[in-house]
Amino acid sequence: MDALGAAPVTGADAGTWQAGRVTSHRPAASLAGGARGVELYTRVTLYLFVPLEGFFYLYPVAAVSEHPGPMPSDLALGAVAVAAIVHMGLCFATIHAGFDRPLVDGGRPHPAMVAMLGATAVLLALTVAVLPGGDGWSDARATAVGVCGAATFGALAVGFPFRRLAVAAVAVPVLVVAAAALDGDLRAGTVPVAVFLYLATLFWTGTVRLSMWVLEVVRELTAAREVAARLAVAEERLRISRDMHDVVGRALSAVAVKSDLAAALARRGDARAADEMVEVRTLAHDSLREVRGVVAGYRTADLATELAGARSVLRAAGISVRVVGDVPALDPARQEALAWVVREGVTNVVRHSRATRCRLDLDRDGDAVVLRLENDGAAPAGASTVRPGPSAGTGLTGLRERLAAVGGTLDAAAPGDSFTLTARVPAGAAA
Repeated sequence: MDALGAAPVTGADAGTWQAGRVTSHRPAASLAGGARGVELYTRVTLYLFVPLEGFFYLYPVAAVSEHPGPMPSDLALGAVAVAAIVHMGLCFATIHAGFDRPLVDGGRPHPAMVAMLGATAVLLALTVAVLPGGDGWSDARATAVGVCGAATFGALAVGFPFRRLAVAAVAVPVLVVAAAALDGDLRAGTVPVAVFLYLATLFWTGTVRLSMWVLEVVRELTAAREVAARLAVAEERLRISRDMHDVVGRALSAVAVKSDLAAALARRGDARAADEMVEVRTLAHDSLREVRGVVAGYRTADLATELAGARSVLRAAGISVRVVGDVPALDPARQEALAWVVREGVTNVVRHSRATRCRLDLDRDGDAVVLRLENDGAAPAGASTVRPGPSAGTGLTGLRERLAAVGGTLDAAAPGDSFTLTARVPAGAAA
């Protein structure tokens, strides 16, 4: 609440405010911990799957020993192994980068992704060149290409745009099969292996994408919960600001009026001066209790009590007061809203007018209860009896907020030298 000089609430301080309707920040902290846990689980899982590429590459390399043709040189097999290790490292780097930012940001690809795609091209070229094909597209080659593709698409799924990833998932296998067909290295026996590996690649890519979607949802929920906690604190501070204005404004006005009256009586040697000072002390104690209630969040206003207080304060200020109508049977929330209208309206009469008379009417108008406060001696524009200060208008704004919360309205009119404040609330139960 800026009016009280409080500092903004940020970070871990949000939600530590316990008054009124604000709840503890612990649920938001708990959710934040849950987001960190989900992210850690997802990261570790994907990191552990990267080395599996090297494990599955053992099959096509082992298949070389069973091939009837000439054996590739150790240097060639070593080149494939080194390329596979480099590819695994770049897949790891791409996954790590994808957790923190999109792999294509503002049209610029992430360097780790570019390096991984380059390593993918080199690894595939070495695989096709080194692993034997014989008189057909060998299962060894198909397995190696499938494993490399699964690792690449899995890494891309962490942060690559979904539409581009979907297009690549369709286009790349088509190009690979077309290249094999043109090379004459495609046979019927290899098709089931290729289809299986392609489906496995799609499944793995979809799993990674789903995991990242879940992580993003949890992150958004965490952010939303933290924003809700900060908004709750801000709402509570606004409530306290409004209530402090209502309580302190009315109390100080009443104390000022009764103190002036006591001083005047004391100058004349009237014994009633002591009684007036007792009332001032009572007002001060009551106001202190209500201020504590504002901070504790359980302060309420009673319509009958406010009407009685209005009579006392207005008469002490030398203003003739008349109350017409009885306290209506309303639910507590709407009756309390009308009580605040009486309190704020009477405070404004005392502080901001030269009134000699004031009338309060309580009436039923169809399905609504109407409270009308009218006084003469309204101060002309710019001629208030009290300097309004920077918070001028806060009272009526606060009343409109209170009434709006229970389905009511507030109107103010100033015909001539009079001022009329009209509050209207539904007569039924509050929503």
